[in-house]
Amino acid sequence: METNPIVLFGALAYFAVIFGIGWYTRKASTDANEFYVAGRKVGPFVNGSALAATYFSPASFLGLPAFIFLLGYPFWWALVGIIGGMPIATLLTAAPLRKYAPTSFTDYYADRYDTKWMRLICAFPTVICGFTYVILSIIGTALFMLCILGVPFTYSVIIASAVVFVYIFFGGMVATTMSTAFQGIAMTVASVTAAIVVIHHFGGLNGLTDAVIANNANFFNLPYVAKASHPLMNMWTGVIGFFFVWHFGFSAMPYTVVRFFTTQDIKAARRSVFWAVLIGGLMYMGLIVIGTGTRVLIENLHPLMADPNIGSAVALLKHLKAQMAVGGASLTDYSMIAAMDSLNNPWLLSIIVAGGLAIAMATAAGWTMVLNVILGRDLLGKVFGMAWPEEKPVQCTRVMTVIIIGVCMLFSFEPPGLVLDLSGAAFIIILCSVGPPLIFGLWWEKATTMAAGLTITIMTFCSAGAWLYAKFTLGSAHWFFLSDKANKISTPHQFYWVFIGLAFFIILSLVTKPCKEEVIQKYVIDLRPER
Repeated sequence: METNPIVLFGALAYFAVIFGIGWYTRKASTDANEFYVAGRKVGPFVNGSALAATYFSPASFLGLPAFIFLLGYPFWWALVGIIGGMPIATLLTAAPLRKYAPTSFTDYYADRYDTKWMRLICAFPTVICGFTYVILSIIGTALFMLCILGVPFTYSVIIASAVVFVYIFFGGMVATTMSTAFQGIAMTVASVTAAIVVIHHFGGLNGLTDAVIANNANFFNLPYVAKASHPLMNMWTGVIGFFFVWHFGFSAMPYTVVRFFTTQDIKAARRSVFWAVLIGGLMYMGLIVIGTGTRVLIENLHPLMADPNIGSAVALLKHLKAQMAVGGASLTDYSMIAAMDSLNNPWLLSIIVAGGLAIAMATAAGWTMVLNVILGRDLLGKVFGMAWPEEKPVQCTRVMTVIIIGVCMLFSFEPPGLVLDLSGAAFIIILCSVGPPLIFGLWWEKATTMAAGLTITIMTFCSAGAWLYAKFTLGSAHWFFLSDKANKISTPHQFYWVFIGLAFFIILSLVTKPCKEEVIQKYVIDLRPER
């Protein structure tokens, strides 16, 4: 595959900026406070951009336009859910966690529930899902390099892993924050630019709408219409499910929660959410336009459609998947790239490749920082009492970074699944397990240690088991795992476990021993915003 020099320039310029940030922030590696939480001096705009970039993984940039392409207009509401859920973080977690000012995601669990073993319990689902996110981010980066730059997938995985490793290794959270803030701007510019080009190509929004309807008359059908664009959207549970899969995640996901620890003060933590909503909202507006036009762009403009054996966009994506030979990736993972390639605009592709690399690497870096602190400082040091993480915290964290990136790189060579499905599974497991003890722990005085431990453990196994059963028995994780095969019920990513986890935690807290009064005073009442 021959790469246009303009597209190659976009990728090289992006890599140059990222390497420059890593090298510039290398001095931060000498201080543990700088390495872990960027010295708690990050401003609201930088932190907000970093929040958006970390939260919106390759599942957003690659997967969400693909779901609009497959499921049609009703899936727009899932995107609204993601943006709508972000301000909730300001009310639920941003201010109290910044007031508490921990170093690690597990600190609050250990203090609020008054046992060091809570670190180990909440680390279990967090580490599993964290590795999953880093893997899918490396895969997403590699897919962009493979499809747009023509770099073989194996080499793409190695390059993606190496770049993320270098700037984390040198600068820790300082480098991660600065690079991720830049990546947040890059991904938004890429998305909005692409949307403008798509709209201009069709002569305006009305022209795009007419072209989409001419290509797929069912695209804008609502779920109650018998011939909706896809079976998953024939039920309201599909729309509601996709809406809630991501709605509350911003408040409880470890890789966004730790961002509140790095801000200058409580006010900066709150304002950073505003900037995250603005930056992320603009990106999602662009992705909605891209996803809406994907099918018609591919089927009308892509050069491979001239092949008589390829009669549709789906068939073309299957051809690309076979041609690229990335076994674990889904054909939908190529749809956004194929749509942009159809426009035959090298300047656009150069921006898209920079944006795609940015969003993938931002998530990989954010999760790697969460994982290396949990594995080193929290588990080895706080739980098992090793002196190494305390005496040489930066060295310990760097060793963990080597292990995390190395293991995830090995798994990325043979991807275990498509980008969006891996993200959805990890998201639900985290939210239904560690989410309730965090949210209720901050705001409900009756939240108990027993309820926290059992909720995290049981919900981890239940949500993961239901997801895997549905995936391999019913053929998709988006069907309720106890459905009859002939009459499947739409429950995207087994989202109902989030509500079961919340209810389970409440019930257990009401019937188990409460925490000490001094613990409740310090980690609940004292953390509430002043009136």
